[in-house]
Amino acid sequence: MLRRLSSSISAAAVLTLLAGLTVTGGLFYAVSALEYSKATLSFQQRVNVRVAALRRGLDDAVEVLTVTNQLFRTLPPTAVTREQFRSFTHPLLQRYPFIQSFTWHRVLPHSGRAAWEAQARRTFPGAAVSAIAQGRFVPAPVRPFYNITDYFEPFEPNRAVLGLDVGPLPQTALTIERILRTGKPAATALISLAENPVQRDTFIILMPLYRPGAAVDTPAQRHEAWVGDTAAMIHAPQLVQKIFQSAGLLEDAGLALRVYAGDSAAPTLVYANGTGEAAARESWLPRWLDMRLRDRETRGFDVLGMTWQVRADALPRPFLADHLGSLSTLVGGILFSILGAALMQTLAQRSRRVQWLVDARTADLRSANEKLNADVAARKRTERALQESEHRFRRLLALSSDWYWEQDVNFCFTNITNGFFEKGRLERDDYIGRTRWHSHPAMLDTSWGRAHMAQLEARLPFANLEYPIEGKDGVSRWFTTNGEPVYDAHGEFRGYRGTGSEITERKLAEQRIQHIAHHDALTGLPNRVLLQDRLTQAVAYSNRSGHPLWVLLIDLDRFKFVNDTLGHKAGDELLKTIAARLQATVRESDTVARLSGDEFVAILSEYPEQSLSPDVVGRIMRALALPVDLDGKELFVTCSIGVAVHEGIGTPAQHLIEHADIAMYSAKKLGRNCFQFYESSMNEEAQERLRIESALRNALEREQFVLHYQPQLDLASGRIVGVEALLRWQHPELGTVPPQRFIGLAEETGLIVPIGAWVMRTACAQARKWHDAGLAPLRMAVNLSPRQFAQPDLVASIAAVLEETGLPPAALELELTEGLFVDDVAQAVALLHELKALGVALSIDDFGTGYSSLSYLRTFPIDVLKIDRSFVGRIDDDADQAAIVVSIIALAHNLHLKVIAEGVETAGQLAFLRAHDCDQAQGYYLSRPVPAAEFRELWPAEQTVA
Repeated sequence: MLRRLSSSISAAAVLTLLAGLTVTGGLFYAVSALEYSKATLSFQQRVNVRVAALRRGLDDAVEVLTVTNQLFRTLPPTAVTREQFRSFTHPLLQRYPFIQSFTWHRVLPHSGRAAWEAQARRTFPGAAVSAIAQGRFVPAPVRPFYNITDYFEPFEPNRAVLGLDVGPLPQTALTIERILRTGKPAATALISLAENPVQRDTFIILMPLYRPGAAVDTPAQRHEAWVGDTAAMIHAPQLVQKIFQSAGLLEDAGLALRVYAGDSAAPTLVYANGTGEAAARESWLPRWLDMRLRDRETRGFDVLGMTWQVRADALPRPFLADHLGSLSTLVGGILFSILGAALMQTLAQRSRRVQWLVDARTADLRSANEKLNADVAARKRTERALQESEHRFRRLLALSSDWYWEQDVNFCFTNITNGFFEKGRLERDDYIGRTRWHSHPAMLDTSWGRAHMAQLEARLPFANLEYPIEGKDGVSRWFTTNGEPVYDAHGEFRGYRGTGSEITERKLAEQRIQHIAHHDALTGLPNRVLLQDRLTQAVAYSNRSGHPLWVLLIDLDRFKFVNDTLGHKAGDELLKTIAARLQATVRESDTVARLSGDEFVAILSEYPEQSLSPDVVGRIMRALALPVDLDGKELFVTCSIGVAVHEGIGTPAQHLIEHADIAMYSAKKLGRNCFQFYESSMNEEAQERLRIESALRNALEREQFVLHYQPQLDLASGRIVGVEALLRWQHPELGTVPPQRFIGLAEETGLIVPIGAWVMRTACAQARKWHDAGLAPLRMAVNLSPRQFAQPDLVASIAAVLEETGLPPAALELELTEGLFVDDVAQAVALLHELKALGVALSIDDFGTGYSSLSYLRTFPIDVLKIDRSFVGRIDDDADQAAIVVSIIALAHNLHLKVIAEGVETAGQLAFLRAHDCDQAQGYYLSRPVPAAEFRELWPAEQTVA
C-alpha cells in the first residue's frame, strides 16, 4: 500500500509545476523583451551621438572657410596680399589637418589676362593662365573671362596650379553655378584622383565673393557682382576620423561604422571603423528569443548640397552579456517550480501516510491515553520554551548588526563581540566592566549624552544612538547602537542588551551632501543659503559688540566679454581664480560667497584689534586686477564694488545685500573699476529708477509718447530743408519726463526697440502728411539706438515702414552714433550698405565725441556729419573749440559730406558757422522742438533767417 501511495503523483504537485512554469515563462518573456529594448535603445543613442558629432564637425569645417572668406569681405579682394593670405591660412591648415588646401579663385576678364601674367611672372617665372587638357597643364584658350587660381596654400606642393582656370572643370563649374544661383556656399562631389592618392575621396567647398556694395538679392545680380570665390579642399576620410576622434567616439568595440558621401543613389565609402559588419537576417523566432539578432541603423543628411550617410551595425556580443537577467529568471523559475512541485508531492504523500497511520493505530492510542496526556503536557512546555527562544531570536534579529553587547544593572558592559574592537581599533579593557560614559567622559557634558543616560534610568529602549570614537590609530570613526532593557521571569530588571554598527562612511557622505547643499559647486564658496546664515550670525555679533559690519557686493566688469570670446570653460576658470583671490585677500574669520554668475559677496566684521577701512576694499580691487592667465592668454579683469555698512543697529540683515547691490550699481554708473559706499540717496535713486521703468513699460500702449520736431535750416538759402524727430514722454503723474531720464533705461531694458519702431513709423507718417499738404520736400531725421542697430530685421522693418507710409526713401535720414561701429566693423559696413541700398540718407550724430576714425568715414556710406552741441556751444569764446569745428567742416567737405551743426543758440554762433561754409544748422536760436501742429505754422512764416 505504501508503494502505491509513493508511485502516484498528486494533482496539487502538477498544478504547482504548471503554475510555476507559466509564471516563469511570463517573467522570462518580459525581462528578455526589456533587455532587447534596452540594447536597441542604447545602440540607437550611440548612433545618434555619432551622427550629431559628424554634423557639428561638418558645420565647423564650413565655419573655417567662412573665416577665410571674411578676410576678403572685410577688405577689398585686391587689397589682400599673398603674404597676408599665407599668414592667415597657415595656422588654419595646422589646426585642421583634414583641410588639404585653401584657395582664392579670381574672376579675370580676358582684357586683364596679359597684365596679370606679367605681374605674376615677376615673382613666379613662367606663370600663365592655364587649363588642363589630357592630364597636362596647357595655356588656357581665349574666353571672355577666366576663374583663375590666384592665392593658395600650401603653395610649393601645388605651385603648378597657379593661374589654373577652374571654370571649365566639370565639378567646379556645376558648383559655381549652384552658389551663384542660391547665394550660399556649396561643395563639389567627391574627387578621387588615382594619380594623387592624397586627394582621393576629397571634396571642395566654394564660397562666393561679390563686389563690395553690389546688390546680390537675385541670381542675375549675383552673377553680375561675382568677383571670385574662396575654396577649401577637404579630405573626407581624415575629416570624419578627426571629428570622431575629437568627440571620443572611436573606442566602441561593439559598433561597426561606415560613412558614405556623394550621390545618394551611389554613395562612396569614405570611412570605416569596426572589425566586421553584422548582417540582418530573417528569423521565424520572435526578436526577444533570437540569440543571433543584429541591429542596423542608417542615417542621412545633406551639407552644402552633398549627401552624407552614416550606417552603423551592432557587432555580435556574447549572449550572456545582454541576457543574464532573463536567463537567470528562466533557470531560477524552473528550479523553483520543480522544488515547489516536489514539496507539494511530499506534503501530499505525507498527508496520505498520516491518515493511514491514524486509522491503523486508533485502537493503540485509546489504550495509551494517559501516557499521551503526559506527553502533550511536556510538549506544551517545550513549545512555550521554543516560543520564548523564538521571540528572543526575532528581537535580536531585528537589532542585528556588526556586533552584539550586554550590560548589567549598573549599565556596565559585560560582553561585547569582537567586531566592535576590530572596526574601531579599540582595546577590550577600556570597555568591559565600565559604562559607556566612563569610556567617553564627553557624554556627561553634552545634551545627547545626558538624554541617553535619562533613557537608561527610565528603563526605555533606545535606537540609532550615534557618536564618534577615536581609535588607537588616531582616526575618529562614527558608530550607531540600539538597545533594549532585559527582565527575568519575575519581571526584575537585569540590564541592557543590543547591537551596534560602524557608520563612518555614511556620516562622511552626509557631511559631503551637507557641504554641497551649502557651497557653490564651481568655486567651493558658500552659496546663498549658507551666506544668509553667516550674515545673520555676523549681524547678531555686530548688535552684541557694537562693532560695525561691512557687506561688499563684488561684480566683475565685462565678464560677459570673456564668456563670449573665450568660451564658458575659460569663464569658469576665471571665476575660480577670482574666488581664490578673494579668499586669500580677506581674513579667515570673514566670509566670501558666490551670489550668482559673476557676483560675489564678502562679509567683513570689525574686531577690537582689527578695524575696517576703505583700504580693505582697495586691497581687494588690486588683488582682482592682477593679470589672469587663461590658456596662454593674459587677461586683466576689474571689478565694481558696493559697500553696505551695518553700525550695530538699524538695517536688517536681509536688506544689507540689497543696499550693497544698489551701491555697486552706482559704482557701475561711475565708469566701473571703482567702489561706492551705500547712501540713502542711492536707494531713492533706485526707487525712482524702478518707478520710471515700471511706468515706461506701459507708456507705449497707453499712448503717452509724442514726437516734437526741430527744423534744420540751410545756411546758404535760409530755408527749412530738414527736421529732426525728438521723442517726448508725457506721463499723467510724472509730468513731462526728460529724455535723459528714460532713454538710457529704455536702452538697458530693451524697450527702446518697440519705442524706436513707433518713432520711425510715426515720424515717416508725419513727413508723408506734410508732403501731401504741399510743403516743399523735407528730410525727416530719425535717431537709431545701438539696440535697434543690432536687430537682425532692421533693414526689413525700415523698408516695411517706408512702404506702409508711402514716404520716399530719400526723404528719410537715419542718425547713427559712432559707438555703433566699434565692436564689429565688418558687420557694420555690411549693414550700412544694406540701409543705403534702400535709398535713405545716413548721418553720424554727435561727431567727435566718440571713437572717431577717418578710415571709417572713408569706408562707411555716410552722407552727413552732425557736429555735437558741445563743440558749437563754445565757438564764441574758445579758440580751440572753434578750430575743431572748422576742421570738422573741412574734413566733411573733403570727403564730399554735408555738415549740420547742432545746438546753435546765439546769433554769433550762426554767423561763425555761415562764415566757415557750414551747410545746415539747428538749435534753440532757430527754433525749439515743437509739436507737429505748431511746426506746420512755422513753415509759411519762417522761410529765411536774417
